[in-house]
Amino acid sequence: MSNANHVATAPDLLSYANGALTEPLSLRLDDGSLLQVDAVVRRVPAKRVVGRGVLNGKPVYAKCFIGPRAAQYAARDKRGAIWLAEAGLATPALLLDTAIEQQGASVLVYEAISASNAEQVWQATPDDQRLPLAMRLVEAVAAHHRAGLSQTDLYLKNFLVDGDAIHTLDGDGIRRLSGLGRLGKRLHNLAVLLSKLDVARIDGWLPALLQQYANVMDEPPPEFFDMQRRIARLWQQEMQDYARKVQRTCTDVRTLNAATGYIAVNRLYDSPGLHAALLAPNALLEGPGVSRLKSGNTCTVAATEIDQRKLVIKRYNIKSFWHGLGRAWRPSRAVVSWANTFRLQLKGIATPVAVAVMERRRWGFREEAYLLTEFVHARDAVEFFADQTMPDTARALVAQRIAQLFYQLYCLQLEHGDFKATNLLIQDQEPLLIDLDSMQQHACKRSFLRRHVRDVKRFFRNWQSDLATRQLLMSAFKTVYTDARVLERAGIAN
Repeated sequence: MSNANHVATAPDLLSYANGALTEPLSLRLDDGSLLQVDAVVRRVPAKRVVGRGVLNGKPVYAKCFIGPRAAQYAARDKRGAIWLAEAGLATPALLLDTAIEQQGASVLVYEAISASNAEQVWQATPDDQRLPLAMRLVEAVAAHHRAGLSQTDLYLKNFLVDGDAIHTLDGDGIRRLSGLGRLGKRLHNLAVLLSKLDVARIDGWLPALLQQYANVMDEPPPEFFDMQRRIARLWQQEMQDYARKVQRTCTDVRTLNAATGYIAVNRLYDSPGLHAALLAPNALLEGPGVSRLKSGNTCTVAATEIDQRKLVIKRYNIKSFWHGLGRAWRPSRAVVSWANTFRLQLKGIATPVAVAVMERRRWGFREEAYLLTEFVHARDAVEFFADQTMPDTARALVAQRIAQLFYQLYCLQLEHGDFKATNLLIQDQEPLLIDLDSMQQHACKRSFLRRHVRDVKRFFRNWQSDLATRQLLMSAFKTVYTDARVLERAGIAN
């Protein structure tokens, strides 16, 4: 690494944690050694920076804990790493436990293992070939449980896939399994892992995964329907929590204080140019470089450009005094759509990325609201299937993927609420769901079933006069859906 690296001073680790600084840096540790950090790979605002770098000529990963509880978090992370190692479970070796007293930081240095995390491997693996990796992850969690441990932060990023070995990361999340209700804790922990896997495939995989868990534990497999219910509850809670989280400052989102009202920005798109544009959002709907896509009483939509990036801005209009009075007390449709975008992306359902959201407020009352999303160059589903030059294989593949998208929504109990074919874009033979301001998450499966049937019926009405496409879609839905009640009630079972 070049000597031009930035040498961190007292406030710098906080700046790295908050994303204000990103270039390589050097950290002088209290034992006199120099830790050279090539890249920040994870940051938790105001709390933690994880970097990839070099210490004494050896590749390492360093966790730098900052803030008033830095020593406590570092001690917990170290304790978990020791428990994993003592149990003989694969985990990166802890090489150094030290501090940077000048910055009030605690630092743990771990060996670098040349491997990809499980999330990267999962995403690089075709959908129909992921079961073997799922089996190995279940085997790893079962090995934790057999050793009397549980990983309470069960994200796929916290596992490294190194050939046949699965290495556990993040000692901070490791806890002892003890006391009353140990079986319930184990089953909940297993359900958390399973809830991170493919929504549309988990039911089909579940018997094999539960048997794999039982084989490691040397006990009967967990009850299928109980695990199914646990996973469904976790999906509901996870989506609900995340939808709330992205409406305040967090790892993925930054909220801004503005005299005009409420603003939230996706950190991946955060820039001075975006902030400046949000100060005068109506200018994004008119002028040079703006292409008006829709003009109406309810909303106005345009394609615009900020920082050489093409975006779509949607303004939710106030139609009248009474309409404004009714909207003043409720979250705007822009914020609802913003939260639903993150909700879908959390569960792997494709939709254009939400860039920013803004609500104009006066005396605390909501007025117009604006949503900025990525511009997606794609045809809608009607245009796609109307293209007579499209090969039959491509049409069949897209029909299958649309059916899988609907089935994912069914499993997650998400109602779209306006399933016109124009709200489903086809990009590179992948469906993307748009117009999410009517989407609702339902807790009651019985009432949701009626709403989902309505979504399916609304979608199929787009092809009443195109019997070939309708038949193709019906065939795909019959292949994907395991619950025949939905198709029967939607009138497409025969």
